[in-house]
Amino acid sequence: MKRKTVQTAVCVLMFPVMAVLASCGSNYGKAETAGASEDKEYVSVIDEPIPDAETGRQDGERFEEVIILEGMEETVRYEHVRNTALGFEMDYDFESFVRRSEPDRECFISVYDDPEAPENYLEVTFSTEDAGTVSASIGEALSKDYDITRESFPLDHAEGCIRIDASGGTGNTGTPNRLQAVYIIPAPDGSRILTAHYTLESAEGFGRRFAYLANTFVVIDRQAE
Repeated sequence: MKRKTVQTAVCVLMFPVMAVLASCGSNYGKAETAGASEDKEYVSVIDEPIPDAETGRQDGERFEEVIILEGMEETVRYEHVRNTALGFEMDYDFESFVRRSEPDRECFISVYDDPEAPENYLEVTFSTEDAGTVSASIGEALSKDYDITRESFPLDHAEGCIRIDASGGTGNTGTPNRLQAVYIIPAPDGSRILTAHYTLESAEGFGRRFAYLANTFVVIDRQAE
């Protein structure tokens, strides 16, 4: 009778220990599995595409990034642009824009627009004048039809950028249908100019996409062709 009592007591004492060990083993397995799952499903979400200068991408190379557009995540497929004639690198959303190269400019036109008469497009040009002179000239021209704002607007990889927003009509004419945002970026040999053209209705969509494109801009050495 005493022997049975001892055996019963030992079993009662061992049961919690075994339960704890089983629990630890179970949790350890879950932790490993959870960690592996998180690594597999992890997506890097950034507001701006990967810096061109740090990737070493070639002209025409394509890749994906996740951006925030109108408060929601969107996976965007980008193509890298390297233009030594104008002296810049940048990325553009090739599913939303068509690239058109010309001797004195690069153009990125909405896929929904007529390429011969686009309303939503970004163009990149080059000037031998310094950024301050270019800013004054562009500001004077735009102020004839728009109320403009001018501010220092540092891009991630282009210091000293000046941005001019032409987003209101002069006087009491109201807001015009077609808006502009101009980025003037200083360079050792002059300046680079990015001009985003978009309609009032597309300001939240294309306007935001153009801002992402501009923020990938990098000045490189210009090689006249």
